[in-house]
Amino acid sequence: MKGRRSDWNRGHADGYGSGWQHGYHLGRCEAIMGRIPEIGSRRAIKVMYVSSGNWSYRPMDQGILAELEALCAEVLTLAPYDDVLDAARSFRPDLLLSLNSVELLKVQVVDEVRAMGIKTAVWFADDPYYTDVTIDIAKHYDVVFTLEQSCVPLYQEAGCSEVYHLPFGVNRSIYHPMPVSAEYRVDICFIGVAFWNRVAFFEQIAHELAGKKLLIAGYWWDRLRNYALLESKIKTGVWMSPENSASYYNGAKIVINLHRSIDDSTNQNTRLIPAHSINPRSFEISACGQLQLTDGRANLGTMYTPGQEIATYDSPQDLMSKINYYLHHEEERRQIALQGLQRTMRDHTYRNRIVHMLDLIFH
Repeated sequence: MKGRRSDWNRGHADGYGSGWQHGYHLGRCEAIMGRIPEIGSRRAIKVMYVSSGNWSYRPMDQGILAELEALCAEVLTLAPYDDVLDAARSFRPDLLLSLNSVELLKVQVVDEVRAMGIKTAVWFADDPYYTDVTIDIAKHYDVVFTLEQSCVPLYQEAGCSEVYHLPFGVNRSIYHPMPVSAEYRVDICFIGVAFWNRVAFFEQIAHELAGKKLLIAGYWWDRLRNYALLESKIKTGVWMSPENSASYYNGAKIVINLHRSIDDSTNQNTRLIPAHSINPRSFEISACGQLQLTDGRANLGTMYTPGQEIATYDSPQDLMSKINYYLHHEEERRQIALQGLQRTMRDHTYRNRIVHMLDLIFH
C-alpha cells in the first residue's frame, strides 16, 4: 500500500510539474504573439483565387484565401475544375491567382483569361521536385512565384518575364501555440512521408531512437529495415491532418524537420535543379512554439538565425547529439523555440507573403 501511494505521489508530482511547465510556456508564447502588430491594408482590387484542387494543400489554400479576403476588396474562390472562364467573364477580376503543383488548372484556360486583359499569376507549391512539368505551365502566366530560390533562373531562362522567389508561410488559424492533451505529448516528433533519403537517415539512428519517447507519422515508414524496432512509435500508412500535426508539434519538446531529396524516384526533376529554400513545414513547426531541429538548406539563414531561432544538425549522429543536449537543457530549448515563434509570426505568415505578392504585382 505504501509503495502504491509513493508511486501515486511521484506520478502526481511529475504530472503537475509537466503541466505547470507547459502552461508557463504557453503564457510566454501568448505574450510574444500579443506584441506582434498586424501588417497590410485593404486594396481596391478584385482577385479570383483558383485553389490547388489537392486535399493535401488545404492549409495553404485556407491560409492564402484568408489573407486575400483581409487585404482585397473582393475575392472569388474557385477550384481548378470549375468553370473558370465563365467566372472570369462575369467577375472581371484584376488578378487571377492559381496555387499550382502540377497541371490542374489547364493552361488553355489561363491563356483565354489573359486574352481578356486579366493579369494572371501562379504560385508553385512543390518546386523544384516537379519542374519537368511546371516549366511548361509557367510560360502561360504573366507572373510566376516559386517557393524555391533556385528555380527563379530556370523560369527566367524559359522566357517568363516576371519571376519572384516567394516562400510559403504559416496558416495561423491552424499552426499556433495551444494546449494539447496527454496523447500528443512526446519528447521527439517527426511527421512526413518516408522518402528514401529519410529512410536511410533514420536507419542510422533507429536503435538510439528506440529508447526515446518518439512519434513518427506518415506514409511508407514500413520501408525501414528496423521497422519492427520502432513500430510502436510509428503511425504509418496514414495522412496526418494539419490539425493533428499542429497538436503533435505543440505536444513535442523537439520537432525534427528533414527535407526531401531532389533525386527521389517520385520526383519529376530530371534537370536536378537544387533545393536551396526551406520547406513550408519549417514555418509550421516554429509557429507552434516548440524547438525545431532541422537539416540545412542554403537559404535557411535568411529565414531564421541558426542557434537562436532554430537548431540545426548535419548528420544522423549530430541529430542524436542535439536531441540529447536539448532534452537536458530545457530553458535553452524553450528560449530558442520562443525566438523562432516570434520570427515566424513577425516575418513568415501568409499575411506577410500576400502583402509582398500584391506589392510586386501592383507596383
